[in-house]
Amino acid sequence: MAKKLAAAVGAAQLVNAYKGFNRDLTCTPSGVKFQYEAGKSYNNGGKKVTRCGEGAFHGVAMPLDAFSYYGPATSVYHGVGLGGDIVRKDDEDTKIASAEITINAEVKLPEFIRAAVKWVIGEAKERVTTGYRAHAASTGDYAHAASTGNGAHAASTGNGALAVSLGVGGTAKSNTGIVVAAYDESVWPPRLIAVRSSLVGENGIEAGKAYRLTQAGEFEEVK
Repeated sequence: MAKKLAAAVGAAQLVNAYKGFNRDLTCTPSGVKFQYEAGKSYNNGGKKVTRCGEGAFHGVAMPLDAFSYYGPATSVYHGVGLGGDIVRKDDEDTKIASAEITINAEVKLPEFIRAAVKWVIGEAKERVTTGYRAHAASTGDYAHAASTGNGAHAASTGNGALAVSLGVGGTAKSNTGIVVAAYDESVWPPRLIAVRSSLVGENGIEAGKAYRLTQAGEFEEVK
């Protein structure tokens, strides 16, 4: 399907993204197995770029969107640089199609979640609230909710959705993963002492239940 580039794709053309692979760093688009190598660059030989079509490489801007294509139990994830012709769809997930791809280093799950949090706060600004006791909720698939105000709560119920609450006394609940923060409130202003993230199903986190973070850095369910 693709040919290796003799030279690396120009850095100025690259869109930074994430891509899932089978554990042996292969992908199977349209049932055809293709072997990638970390540190290598590839192009599509000049074919037309179509999102979800043959003749294109794919990555996602929001890390957790990769789970929809390569599940975490059987896959690995790498940062990638996408170049050449780029195709996106604003009304769907953050999947990007491109004519060129560079395979960067593997991204382990904790880094993956941190990158997802950064994306939520930096890119999904329309879903972020920052006021005192502000609340954010999202119900669409792949939709993310983030809140940074004191006493604020974030809830997201869509598939692949992440809930982030970074304010004092904040809580988060999700069907996919949460990020919460803890503060020392004996001083003014309160001092941030811990931030912790988890996927649902790990660390005692259950889908649809609200959690906060204790000063000891432990998740605590909020009834």
